[in-house]
Amino acid sequence: MPLLEVRGLARSFYGVQALTGLDLDVEAGTITGLIGPNGAGKTTAFNVITGLVPPDAGTVRFDGVDITGLRPDRITGLGLVRTFQIARGFPRLSVLENLMLYGARQPGESLPLAILPSRAARAREAELLERAITTARRLNLLRVANNPASDLSGGQKKLLELGRALMTDPKLILLDEPIAGVNPTLAGEIGDHLMRLRDEGITFLIIEHHMDAIARLCAPVIVMAEGRKLAEGAFDAIAADHAVQEAYMGRRFASA
Repeated sequence: MPLLEVRGLARSFYGVQALTGLDLDVEAGTITGLIGPNGAGKTTAFNVITGLVPPDAGTVRFDGVDITGLRPDRITGLGLVRTFQIARGFPRLSVLENLMLYGARQPGESLPLAILPSRAARAREAELLERAITTARRLNLLRVANNPASDLSGGQKKLLELGRALMTDPKLILLDEPIAGVNPTLAGEIGDHLMRLRDEGITFLIIEHHMDAIARLCAPVIVMAEGRKLAEGAFDAIAADHAVQEAYMGRRFASA
């Protein structure tokens, strides 16, 4: 059974069909690529899968559980988390503080415990701090751990986005353009992190427009066009597919 199963997913906005019956599977232990021309519906698919936007039709199953239409926090609690193309977070908080906020069983979510923390709450806070330090270290963010997030470079913000996802104890992470706007050296480093995390048991579904990164990291690759799956397979086979070429470049250029 795939870790993620999407069947017949549909969503429209003001009469415009963004998803038109999307079917896709993500197998556990893979880095699966999700590519397609602008407007294909990739980010909308992420938003619907993770509960940010309700579907008009279709189902989403994660790890054998029907999560269609669940709230994002409940979906995250099951182990499915996503990042955003534009890195989010709290700019005035430090890197460590941003990481700690995303930890499971956060004692600060309870107002009484935030004001008068119990011994258990203080112990959990210490656990979260240790986990945040470990996460910052593995992502090469420890040297800026006490800096406010607003001071980070674009690439470091992408790493922080990944680190926040890791703090939730995920099984599957949906990454929306994890190397967009990142210099080639740091982009390669992010790719190395993803492969190591995959080897440790975390599964990824990645939207990315850098085809060299998709070719290096992803197997399989799913191509979307006009709100549905157009093709799926190894990168070389996808790149040679006439229908994929036509979707990206248009009929005239694909047949030239």
